[in-house]
Amino acid sequence: MILKRAKLHLSTLISLSIAIVAFLVAVIVAATISFAYTRQFRQTAVYTTEEMLSQINSNVSFYISDIMNVADYARNVARSTGDLTIDIIEDRLEVLRESRNDLSRVAVFDMEGNVIASTTPSIILPSDDIVKEEWFLSAKEGNGSFFFSGPAADALSSHSGELVLSYSSTITFRNSFMTTPEQGVLLINLNFNAISEIVDRASLPFSGYAYLINSEGEIVYHPKQSEIDRGAFNEDLNKANEEVFGSFIYEFDSRERLIIIDPVNQTGWRIVGVGYMDELLYPLRAFYLSLIIIAVSAILLASVIGSVVARYVTRPITNLESDMRQVQKGDFSLSVPLSGTIETQSLSSSFSLMVDRIAVLMSDIKKSEEIKRQRELDALQAKINPHFLYNTLDSMIWMAESGDKDGVVKMAGSLASLFRISIAKGHSIITLEEELSHVESYLDIQAMRYKDKFSYSIILPPELALTPTIKLIIQPIVENAIYHGIKYLSEPGKIEIEAKSEGDRILISIRDNGVGMDEETLSHLFSDERTEKKSEGNGIGLRNIDERIKLSYGNGYGLSAKSELEEGTEVTITIPKLEPIKSEILKKRKA
Repeated sequence: MILKRAKLHLSTLISLSIAIVAFLVAVIVAATISFAYTRQFRQTAVYTTEEMLSQINSNVSFYISDIMNVADYARNVARSTGDLTIDIIEDRLEVLRESRNDLSRVAVFDMEGNVIASTTPSIILPSDDIVKEEWFLSAKEGNGSFFFSGPAADALSSHSGELVLSYSSTITFRNSFMTTPEQGVLLINLNFNAISEIVDRASLPFSGYAYLINSEGEIVYHPKQSEIDRGAFNEDLNKANEEVFGSFIYEFDSRERLIIIDPVNQTGWRIVGVGYMDELLYPLRAFYLSLIIIAVSAILLASVIGSVVARYVTRPITNLESDMRQVQKGDFSLSVPLSGTIETQSLSSSFSLMVDRIAVLMSDIKKSEEIKRQRELDALQAKINPHFLYNTLDSMIWMAESGDKDGVVKMAGSLASLFRISIAKGHSIITLEEELSHVESYLDIQAMRYKDKFSYSIILPPELALTPTIKLIIQPIVENAIYHGIKYLSEPGKIEIEAKSEGDRILISIRDNGVGMDEETLSHLFSDERTEKKSEGNGIGLRNIDERIKLSYGNGYGLSAKSELEEGTEVTITIPKLEPIKSEILKKRKA
C-alpha cells in the first residue's frame, strides 16, 4: 500500500526491492540455519551430558561390582567357621578391611543379632538393637538377596558421626560345635565418601550436577545436600520419580533444565544428572551474533549492488522520460535515440512508434467523445415523453374545468421546473440537489395525476447537495418504478429515494414496494434484451443510464438492482464523490 501511494523513482524502487529481497532471503536463510544449528546443538548438548553421566554411572557400577567381589570373599570366609577359629576368621576379615580404605567394617551375625565375627572397631550396639537395624531387617527378609542401605551414621561403633553405606545379605555358616548349617547376616560397611567422590570427580558441564536416589525415590547422595537441608536449594524429586530412565527437558523454578536418569546396576539406585539449558546453549550466542553480522553484511552488500544496477538501468529511462516531456509539450518531431539495455532500446523504439500514432489515437478519442455526446443527446431528446406531456396537460385542463386553480398552478409550476432542469441550458453536469429537484417535480406531477396512488420521500444530506452528477439518471428509474411496479398495486405505493456517502463514493438508492420482478427479468435488466414500453415511460433504458455513468466515471460505477416478487425493487446508482460545484439552475429559479 505504501509503495502504491508513494511516488518513487525507478532507481529507488529497484534498490528498495533488491534490499527487501536480500533482507527476506537473509532472514529465511538465517532462520533456517539457526533452527537447524540450534536443534543440532541441543542434541549435542544432551548427548554430551548423557555421555558424562554414563561415565559417572560406569564408575559407580564398577565400584559396586568391586564391593560385590569383596562380599563374595567375605561370604567364603564366613562359611569357613566350621574349619577355622573365630579369631582366624576375624583376622582375615580385618586384613580385607585394612586392604581397602573404603571398608569401615565387615561382620557376621546370627539371626538373633549376636556377633559371630567382626573387624575392628568393636561393636557397642546390643543384639536386641541390631536386629532392628534397617540393613539387618532387609537382609533377613530378603531370602538371600543383598541390599544397600544408607547412607547413615554407623550405629555399631562409638564413631557415630561417620556416614556409612551398608551392604547386607543372608549367608549360611557352620560353627565348629554345630552339626547343621545356620543362617546369619553378612554386613559390610562402606565409607560413604567413596561414593560421593566418584560422583563429584566426574562433574557435569557448568553448574550441572549428579545425585543418587534409591528405589523408594529418596536421596542417597546429593552434592548440595547441606543447602537442601537448610532450605537454600530445591530439588525436583517428583520429576525424577515420575520417570524411570531417559532424558527430559522441562522448566523448574523458572529455569529450563535437562535431567538424565540412568539406573545403577545391581543396587536399585538411579543416578540423576541435572544440567541447565541456558548454560549448555551458551555457545549459541556467539553463533547467533556471527549470523546476524553475516546477514546484515549481506543486506548492505545487496543494497550497494542494487544501487549500482538501478543507476545502470534507469539512466537511459531518465533520458527517455525527458524526451517524453518534450513530446508532452507538443514537440512531435523529436528523434528518440536508442541506448541502454535491450529492453530500454525496445522501449525507445516503441515510444517512437507511439509518437507516430498519437494522431490516430487522438482521432479515436474524438470519436469516443462524439459517441458520449451522442448518448447524452439521445437522453435529452427522449427526456420528455409526449404521452406524459399530453396526460399532464389533459390533467391540467380537467382541474381547470373543475375549478381547481391551485392544482393547475402547482402542476404547471412542477412542469416548468421539470422542463427547466431537463434543458439545464446545455449543462450536462448538474448538482445532486438539482437532479433530485427534477425528480421531485416529476413525482409531484405524477402524484397529482394518480391522486392517492402512491407517496414518496427524498433524503439528501446537506453536505451532498452540491455534489456534481450527470443529469437525468434518477427520473427514468423513478418512472419505471411507477409504471412497472406501483401502477399494478391494489394498495397505495411508496417510493423512497435516499443519497448517502460511503468513502469516496455516493450511493443513490430508489426503492419501491411495487410488484417486483423475478430473477430472469432482473438478470436482463441492464442488457440489450430489455426494452422499455413505448406506451408509457420515457424510453431511456436502464442500460442507457448505466452506460452513460460508466462512460463518464469509469467501469467501477453504474447501476445495480435487487428485487423480489410482491416485495418491491431497489435500484442503486453509484457515482464518485467529487468536489462540490455551484447550483446554477436552482439559484436562478429562487432569484
